[in-house]
Amino acid sequence: MQDPSRPATGYPAPPYPHPNGAQPPPPATAYPYAAAPPPYPQPQYYNPNYPPPRSYASRSFFRAFFATMICLAVIFGVILIVTWLVLRPSLPHFTLHTVSLTNLSTTSQSLSATWHLAFLVRNGNKKMTITYNALRSFVFYRATDVANSQLAPFKQDTKSETTLNATLVAASSYLGPSLINNLNAERADNSVLFDVQIVASTSFRSGSWRFRTRFLKVLCQKVPVSVSSNSSAGELVGGDRECQVWT
Repeated sequence: MQDPSRPATGYPAPPYPHPNGAQPPPPATAYPYAAAPPPYPQPQYYNPNYPPPRSYASRSFFRAFFATMICLAVIFGVILIVTWLVLRPSLPHFTLHTVSLTNLSTTSQSLSATWHLAFLVRNGNKKMTITYNALRSFVFYRATDVANSQLAPFKQDTKSETTLNATLVAASSYLGPSLINNLNAERADNSVLFDVQIVASTSFRSGSWRFRTRFLKVLCQKVPVSVSSNSSAGELVGGDRECQVWT
């Protein structure tokens, strides 16, 4: 039979009475010291002048946008270059075919005359038509404008030639005594030199392709007209005159 004074196995022993009625010490824990309190988060330094960082999505959008614009610009430029090389637009060719001078008269400082001009205009392009707008013709005597006239617009097909007629009238155009003396001296030699110019706004087109409008200039320099001191009329000397063309 089991001794009643021995504690039963498997049950905690009863607390040992402390002398003088004091409370027993608390039960032992797994750590000999009390756990430290949880650390508080350290405050972060805030700079009010520092801009807030952009979001990654915003940066990605702008990068993709600029990359797309650059690609489109490159593709468009390549298309224009290839189209230009394939079509190869060239400037038209101008030839002053005839000049007829009538009613020539001078005073001490003015000139009156009428010029009838005929140009041969050739479009040498195989794939591009040319449209001429806002045409204007001029006659100069030693860099002085003595007559000008507005011309009707026209269109030229590919590989074609057109005759362009112009009539210019000078009604007492001021020249000055020195220029009048030079002109009369040339008339004494039976030939007077004039400069003829044409300016026009032109556009080149091939099907649905239309290139930018160009301001075309045509200049025929030192055109000789046979006119004497005793005559008021004259004609072009030496046949057709080639003209310079540029934009």
